[in-house]
Formats: sequence, C-alpha cells, structure tokens
Amino acid sequence: MRNQEAARYARWAAVTAAAIALVVAGVYSKRAIQATRARHSAPASVPATVQQQSAEFKFTKMDQDRAVFTIRASTATRFKDEDRSLLKDVWITIYGRAGDRNDNIHTRECSYEPKSGEVHCAGNVEIDIQGANPASGKPADKQLQVTTSNLSFNRDTGEASTPEKVEFQSPQGHGSAMGVSYSSQTAVVRLEHNVAIEMIPASANADKSGKQSSDRNSVLVTGVPVSASGSSLELRRNERVVVLNGPAVMKQGARELSAEKISMELDSTFHAQHIIAEGHPAVKSTETGAAMNVTAEKFEGFLSPAGWMQRIVAAGNVSGSRAAKIGTDHFTAAQVEIAMQPERNLVREMTVKGGVTMDSRQDGASRSLKTEALLVKFGAGAQPDQQKIESAETLAPATIETRTADETTQLRARKFVTQFGPTGRLEKLIGHSAVEVRREVGKAAPQTSSSEELAATFGANGEWETLDQGGNVRFQQGDKRATAQQAKIVRTTDLIALQGSPVVSDATSRTSAGSVTINQKSGAITATDNVVSTYFSSTQSGGVNLGAGPAHISADALAGSTTSGHVFYTGRARLWQGESVLNANQIEVWREDKKLEATGNVIAVFPQSASSPLGGGFGVATAKPGGKPLTAASGSQTNPASSKTSPTVWVIHAPSLTYWDDQSKARLDGGVTATSQQGELISKSLDAYLGPGPTGNGAKSGASPTAASASSGGRQLTRIVAQGQVVVRQGDRRGTAQEAIYTAADQKFVLSGGEPTIIDANSDTTTGHSLTFFVANDTILIDSQEGLRTLTKHRVEK
Repeated sequence: MRNQEAARYARWAAVTAAAIALVVAGVYSKRAIQATRARHSAPASVPATVQQQSAEFKFTKMDQDRAVFTIRASTATRFKDEDRSLLKDVWITIYGRAGDRNDNIHTRECSYEPKSGEVHCAGNVEIDIQGANPASGKPADKQLQVTTSNLSFNRDTGEASTPEKVEFQSPQGHGSAMGVSYSSQTAVVRLEHNVAIEMIPASANADKSGKQSSDRNSVLVTGVPVSASGSSLELRRNERVVVLNGPAVMKQGARELSAEKISMELDSTFHAQHIIAEGHPAVKSTETGAAMNVTAEKFEGFLSPAGWMQRIVAAGNVSGSRAAKIGTDHFTAAQVEIAMQPERNLVREMTVKGGVTMDSRQDGASRSLKTEALLVKFGAGAQPDQQKIESAETLAPATIETRTADETTQLRARKFVTQFGPTGRLEKLIGHSAVEVRREVGKAAPQTSSSEELAATFGANGEWETLDQGGNVRFQQGDKRATAQQAKIVRTTDLIALQGSPVVSDATSRTSAGSVTINQKSGAITATDNVVSTYFSSTQSGGVNLGAGPAHISADALAGSTTSGHVFYTGRARLWQGESVLNANQIEVWREDKKLEATGNVIAVFPQSASSPLGGGFGVATAKPGGKPLTAASGSQTNPASSKTSPTVWVIHAPSLTYWDDQSKARLDGGVTATSQQGELISKSLDAYLGPGPTGNGAKSGASPTAASASSGGRQLTRIVAQGQVVVRQGDRRGTAQEAIYTAADQKFVLSGGEPTIIDANSDTTTGHSLTFFVANDTILIDSQEGLRTLTKHRVEK
C-alpha cells in the first residue's frame, strides 16, 4: 500500500461526495423551478365587437373553505360573437391546498374562455416562486423567477402548461428547459425536455459585507459552478420529491455525476435531506492529468437539517479506477460509506465493505489490498480545502501484496492499521494477530514467516523499508527454518535479524543463539551469545563425523553461509559428538567439502577402538629369522593396569587440527602432544584415523570406513601416525624416532625413521631400522638393518 494510493482513495471519496452534493444543489434549484410552472393564461386576438368590458376581473378556486388559487386582471373585455374574454395585466396567485405557497404568474394579457375555463397567455409570462411566511402568512422572499411564453392554465383543473422554452433564475443559479406542466391538484411540476441548470458557486453568493450567503445550499458548492442536465425534471410537492430523469448529468469543473435518474427527498421546509442516483450512476473526473471513474448500482447522499452533506453511500458492485501517466489504480467493493465533516464539503471518514479489493500499478510495480471491510479517516491538509489521510484500518482479515519485476511480497493479518506522516505520506503499517509474510525474490525459494504482530515502515518512494515481526516468529525458506520472539527484515540489505532465543535450522543442522542475522539473498549468517549448533549424523552431508550421534558445537559467535555450509565458530569453541570432544579458539566447518578445521589451543579427545588387552608395559622379545615375534621369556609378568576394562581415551593438544570426513582423518600440526592410558606421543605433526571401532582392520594403512558403518556405531580412533622428532613414552620407558605409527587393534607402536631407539627403566637401549613394541604383552620386535640378523633382549623387572 502506498501513500499515493491512500490519497487517491481519499480523492475518490471526496469526488463522490462533491458529485452527490452537486445533485443536491442542482435539484434543489429545480425544486424552485417546478413551482414556477404553475398555471398560465394567454391573450388571444380580440374581435372588433365587444359585448362587455369590466374594470376588474377576479376568480378564486376554493377547496372547501380554502383558496387554492386566484386569477385577477385589471380589465376584462367580453366579445359578442365569441365565448371568451380578453384579460389584461393578469395575475394568477397559487396558494396550494395547504396554503403553503404564494406563487405568482404575471403577463400583459390572456384569453379567457368561461365555459371551458381555459386561460391562454400567448405572450411573455413571468412567474415568481415563493413560499408563504408560516408566522404571518405573508409572502416570503422570492425563491425563483421564471420566464416563458404561450402558457395555458385551466381554471377548473388548476393545471398549467407550455411547450415553449422556460428560463429561470434564483439566488443559487439559473437554468432552462423546453416545456413545463403544473398541476395545482397533485402539486406536481414537470419540466418536459432539455433541462439545464447552472448553480452559482458559494463564493459568488457573498453578501455586500463579504460574508458567505447563509442559504443552506451554499455549502454544497465550493467556488466552481455546478451544472446539471437531464431529459426532464419532476417536482412532486406533496411527496416532497424531486426527480431529474436521465440521462441526468451533473458537473462541477472536471467532475461529473451521471445516472438514469437522480432523485431528491425534501424535508417539511422543502430543503433537500436525501439524494439518490440510480440507473448505472457514475462519477467521473479529470484532474491533475489523471482520469477517474467510480460506478455503483446506487449513490445516496444524506443531508443535515442545516443543509450540509452528512453521509454518502455507494452501494452494489462499487467500482473505481484512476488512470494517469505514472500508473493506474482500481478498487471494487459491495458498499462505500462516506461520513462528511459538519458544515464542510470535506470527508471525515470512509467505510468500505464487502469483497474489498484495491489495486495499483505504477513504474512496473503493482500493489493490492484485499479484505472484507476497511475504515479510512481523513484530516485537514496544508490548505483549507485540502485533505489528507490520517489513518486506515481493516475491519476484517486482509492481504496486502506488492509485486515488482523480480520480487513479490505478501502480507496477511487479521487486522492492519496504517500510520501517516504530517504530509499524508504512509509511514507505517501495523499488523495484528495471525500475521503472515511471504516473499519471492527472483528464482529463489519463497520466504515465509508468521508472527503475532507486524510493523512495516515505508520510504518516500512508497516502498516498504523494514518489516518488524514480534511474538512467536516462525520463518521458513526451502528446508531452512527459524524461530524467535522478534524478527526484523531490512529491504535494502535483505537482512533478517532474529532476537529472543532464536533457533535456525536446515536439513543438516540446527543453531541456537542470543541473536542471529541472516542475509536472505546470499545466505550469509552471523550469530552471537551462547551459540550452539547441532549437525545431524544421519545425513550424508553433515560435514562433521567424529563420533556417534549428532555433533554439537558451541562458541561465543558464529559467522558463515547457510547456503554453502561454510561457517566459523569463534570464542571458546567446543565440539562434542559421542565420546569425541574438540576444544579450540575457533572451529571452521565446510559442510559440502566434509571438512573441519580447528585453530588456537586445540584439544582433541578421541576414544580408542576397543581391543582385548593381554598385558602392558615395555618388554624385550626375541625374533626368529623372518621377523616373527616370540613370546615373552619365562618369568616376565603382565601389566595389571592393562587388564582394566575402562575404554582408552586419547587427549591430543596442538595449535591446529584439520579433519577430512571422507578420509576419516584428522591432521594436527604445530607441535603435538597425545596422551592416553597407552602412553604419550610428542611430535611436530600427527594424523589420527577414525574408524567404526570394535571390528574392522583399521590398522591397515589408508583404510577408510564407509559413511554407513561410521554412522551406525560411531567413529573411534583406530590408528595414529606421528611425524617429526617423535617421542613415545610409557611409564618410565621412552622411545624416539622420526615417525611413529600406533594401531589400536593390536595396541602396538612402530617407530621408524632416523635411528629408532627405546630406553627402558634400567637405561637399556634398543635400536634398529624399525622398532615395534606391543603394549599388551610387553614385547618388542626389532627389525635390524643387518637383514636376518636379530637382537633379543629380555626384560628383567617390571
């Protein structure tokens, strides 16, 4: 909804009010005209022979004891051979059956036929229409002056008529018609053809003091002449009804009201109180380069006793349109009711009911409103005769939709209320209860949200700038969802900010935080304050698979993209999945690449794949040719600690960690320390391999379990490869090499590279090309560079 649209609807209401007001003014004028056609007499050519001549002639028509009309003449000449008289200076005064009129018909001479009672006035006739003063019974001021000719008046029936042109003048205007008929019996005056009336604007009715005329109808015009035309006009005085038959047209400046019939009901003082335009009524206007048209089955206007328009109603299939160079507007409804300001031709409020639709198209954009009821309130504009909309509210659930070339926004609520600025520009739209917002931008998936409340702000161009939603906010776009207590969408940046326990999720993850901001176009996301994300392990593209069940990540803040799945967790970042735990200053996740990277004070905790312990500690074993290990010498003892059933857990410290899910491999760099019940590893870098745990041959180099097996039992550490100045410790035994490989399945360390060396508690040293020692059974396998030559040592004491 734009402020221009709201102003246009206001103008439609005002134009309709003005047009109906024109009917009042025009038809009221005609009321005076109708009384004019009273009854006329016309002179005829007098024969040469005169039978009788009298100095005065008078005839009075009585109804019971009341005079209905009187015919008077200064002289009456009766001819011998003809049954008629010639009356001069003729006056016909009509009082009416109720004595409430004092209409006078005056002409120079008329022909009078006593037998038929016909009075025919062939020359010019002047008619004064005026009421009687109720208090004194004396004539009141003239209300209407009429001139015509060839008037006939019947003494017995009290009917007068002429087919000639009729012209009339009143303080409110003037007019003309062809032919008039008047019946003193039925008190019906009819202008027969070509009725034309022009009302003088109120500014022209000012008295000599410069004040506006006090006539009650002067408020109906506002400085621009009002003209009315019709095929005929009828005044039914007893019924107090005036009818302008169509095609009836009333105009004021560029405004026009047309209908097949315009009727006006009069009060007891014969002032308009109810006006009806029927038969395809329409209001048209061309102002400021725009053409406007309003139609309905019926227009009605209701006037106060003081004469100003109180209320206007357009009923039945109401339709309005406005066309200009900048765009078009259109509205439809079952009924439009307009309440006017007291004593002014200005709209106070407008109520629209029944299937209300308002559409606007401008600059390639369209806007529409649909509801069952709408209330619009108006206030004073910058100029005395100008208006602006103060507020508008829907009285039933409504839908507001805006469309541009690449975007559609639809708002729904049980009630909308608008707020307008000092200049009448729409500034804010408030939605109450069951609010729904739907946006479609380009080819992207539709964005939908719901809430209890909505506040939309609008810019100078009439487009919405921000959408604020509050109370149980629900947002969705494709498989992306969000909940919060408050949400704010900014049009220019396309950002949605969520506050109040927000939660965002998609098919692979769920994140909660104190606040979340999402760019709806790019998918960029930021979150702060107690950020917690969950990555669902049941998906193939989770990007994190370090253990059993979902992976959880907490941090102080999050930044990244919901579209690509590349996100950063910063500030006390922590990941836990099953028994696996990862702490760091920052954790970075690439969902599509199935990759994870942790940096800054990294601590990784991995459970070791289970095995059957046989013993523990360093020992010395012999080797037969071929390198096969021998059992420990008699007298050697097993390590009691190794018989414990508690699981083995490795804790690894390093500056950085990178994990590739498709390789089930974690690389730690920058100086690594790894400790467990099996011992301690120190190296420059370390690769930890994760597998399905209890059953597989994870010790084989390069082995990588399938995603299905990993997700079924969770991943555990199966192998460690440490490189660069490796130190292996177990109790008081120490081994060194350039590389150490630990396999969880058989609990053995293989040292190689450089000069692998093992020093036990007795400072006995063992070296070789590679050294393999078994944690479970205290044996060492020595692979010498001398080929088949082997060296065997026995552990003396444990």
